Amino acid sequence: MKKIIIIFFAAVLMSCSNGNSTKAKTTTVSEAKTTATESTSGGSKITVKITGGANAGTYTATSAEVTCSMGLTGDKSFGNQYSIDSKSDKEFSSLQLIVDDYDAAKAGTDKFLVTVGFGKILSSTSYTINTQSDDSKKGSGHLTIKESGNEKTVTIEGKTEDGVEISATIVCYNVMTANGVK
Repeated sequence: MKKIIIIFFAAVLMSCSNGNSTKAKTTTVSEAKTTATESTSGGSKITVKITGGANAGTYTATSAEVTCSMGLTGDKSFGNQYSIDSKSDKEFSSLQLIVDDYDAAKAGTDKFLVTVGFGKILSSTSYTINTQSDDSKKGSGHLTIKESGNEKTVTIEGKTEDGVEISATIVCYNVMTANGVK
């Protein structure tokens, strides 16, 4: 099942790798002149803080397109698929998330897979925490999903196998389901 999920997200990632497929702007702490001005009424807002590693810093991206999903990789699953392929090596370009048990995540879970990428999708620097199973465990962390109406806020705190800390918040204004957008 895990291979199917990974293949599914790889296919989604490849289909979204065109820089025009997701309208987003990214800001970083060191790029004060750049501002995120896109509407977030339909998509999401992602804030990532990396501590350690070559991409240390805080990054924010907004997407007018829906990036969050429920039930697409399993009955109780939740995910996020944000990718922009037109970014430079130091720019935040991707956050992929898979949570197998949405109900557990509402109470807080240590079981999830998150990858944060910088630069071009196929040649990017990435940081991964995979705590879905003991067999594939890489790093450690905790994830919580809070609901407020249709809006869902995902909070991730963790550390990669190499000791890079990831702190991320994803605010999903809408969520894609098998039955459409909610």
